[in-house]
Amino acid sequence: MNDYKDYMIRGQDKDGQVRFFAVTTKKLVDEKVSSQHYSPIAGAGVGRLMSAALMMGWMLKNKDERISIQIKGEGPMGGLVASSNCEGLVKGYAENPDVMLPPNEFGHLAVGDSLTPGRMSVIRYSSLGEPHVTTIDLVSGEIGDDLSYYFGQSEQTPSLVGVGVSFNKEDVRVKAAGGFIVQLLPGAKDETITKLETNVLKMRSVSNVLHENNDDPEALIKLLLEGFDYEVTETKDVFFHCDCSMEKSVKILLSLSLGELEDIEREGKGTSICCGFCGEEYKFSPADISAIIEKKKKAKK
Repeated sequence: MNDYKDYMIRGQDKDGQVRFFAVTTKKLVDEKVSSQHYSPIAGAGVGRLMSAALMMGWMLKNKDERISIQIKGEGPMGGLVASSNCEGLVKGYAENPDVMLPPNEFGHLAVGDSLTPGRMSVIRYSSLGEPHVTTIDLVSGEIGDDLSYYFGQSEQTPSLVGVGVSFNKEDVRVKAAGGFIVQLLPGAKDETITKLETNVLKMRSVSNVLHENNDDPEALIKLLLEGFDYEVTETKDVFFHCDCSMEKSVKILLSLSLGELEDIEREGKGTSICCGFCGEEYKFSPADISAIIEKKKKAKK
């Protein structure tokens, strides 16, 4: 990965009928999976969701906006979360990072089986008001299918979404990761739709295309928009970024009831809070807990 970097592209066809996004995320997904010891299924799930969140975050117009994609499943993975903004920063985690399942019927990592049945919520945060939340039932749990359905049903924007993560068998490191979003613009002709459908049917897996083309996200677009005259209008570097802090951890403890905090105090061992996004651990001594209890009591007066 010496010469490799994570980045995404966006653009549209020159007839103004289709816009696209594509991203390669091998480094940030590999660092997430290896540093927190995710199983391949959990790594594939969180990697797919973070890739999608990055592209959807780039659709936001203002720096104070943020998008979060949350999946609550009934399968052994439990759930997934990824959050991003328009600046190419992303974070994500799996509820059960140790999940293991046999391959699905196609011989691939069983991400869908590890989540379904379940629901997906897309939450848009802004400083201007309450978050906007849209929730759908999972279509397959494979993430790309679910987001394609979300765009069509909730935003009335016909979209093709594909995301993928693959691993080296010998060392379980990420071999390729990334994805694409292709959307029809208002006024798209029937022949445009037909051409896209034909190209999608010929499409190989996202991770295979990236791996075979030196992790170039435009390789995905070249296949999807074969026969189109298109241009890449912008590129952006992307990074894993977590904004956890001691201050936020204190707020989490303050959200507990007084009784719960006093139970922790009686044990005399203190406690710790581990960030699910980045794995950072924030430790609180018995004296810290006592101080938090006093702070909570004063706030109630």
